[in-house]
Amino acid sequence: MAITQTNDSDQPKRPYILIVEDSPTTLAVISSHLSEYVDIISASNGEQAWELIQQDHDIKLVLTDIVMPGLSGHQLLVKIRKSDDPRIANLPVFMMTTGVDVTDKHLAFLNGVNDFLTKPIDPIELQARINVHHNLANTILELEASRNELKLQATTDPLTKLYNRRVFFEEGDKAMFTMLRYKTDLSLILLDIDYFKKVNDIYGHHAGDVVLVNVSRLLGSLVRHVDIVARIGGEEFCILLPGTNRLGAAVLAERIRKSIEATTTSVDEHKIQISISSGLVTASSENCDKFEDLVKIADKRLYLAKNSGRNRICVSDDGKSDYS
Repeated sequence: MAITQTNDSDQPKRPYILIVEDSPTTLAVISSHLSEYVDIISASNGEQAWELIQQDHDIKLVLTDIVMPGLSGHQLLVKIRKSDDPRIANLPVFMMTTGVDVTDKHLAFLNGVNDFLTKPIDPIELQARINVHHNLANTILELEASRNELKLQATTDPLTKLYNRRVFFEEGDKAMFTMLRYKTDLSLILLDIDYFKKVNDIYGHHAGDVVLVNVSRLLGSLVRHVDIVARIGGEEFCILLPGTNRLGAAVLAERIRKSIEATTTSVDEHKIQISISSGLVTASSENCDKFEDLVKIADKRLYLAKNSGRNRICVSDDGKSDYS
């Protein structure tokens, strides 16, 4: 493979393209046409090109011959379009051929090629087409980034980056449906930072935000990847535990309580220690078939935990923390 000299950092970003060509002579001619306008990386066959595409995230466009040893240009195109990685699947791909048979063109377009070039290649036409598709690809990437950002804003809490209340209840409804249909376990932990208002009053709201972020990170480190953690209020968090029985939920709730009690948050010169109270509920132990009713039970038990002295978990309506 060969790579041209890259631009200085203060120069405008140029297209960075992969040329897949097994003929050194043809590669040299194409590179001479393009090197003034783009940065080039090359591969001599489809297998090598596929490896580069997966490894090099800076590749913005692929210019490939059709007939090559091993993986052909058509096969490379199919692999690109079927990739699970949106960056790869959306790469602009040009195909080159010397033939006049339209069969290759029809197959290439069916497989998702962006443009087609016939050898010998006109350098002005090549440059113009690359510029058009490079700009279009950049626009698509920007739109995709904007879409992802909007989705992130709609589903996550801006401070902690946990799921927000809306997503939590949506996921809870789904989990409740699964639990009722397949008779599986489902538990819920509702937890609240004790005396959080005092943290804000004594140390300031910035310190309070740092505490919230640290609690969020700790919660994320203690749960499984299938669990759902959300911030549903100022200092209130929920953990949805699919496939978890009452004992498993209580053990986790107590582990979280001890971990937070043992953690110190440093803000400026201050060392802040907090505790939490938790109410938990397991759907199979309750007479309810709506997720919102499950949350109400957990909320009632959270209130009992706070009323019983805080820094504790509550697993039943009588305020008990014994989960054996």
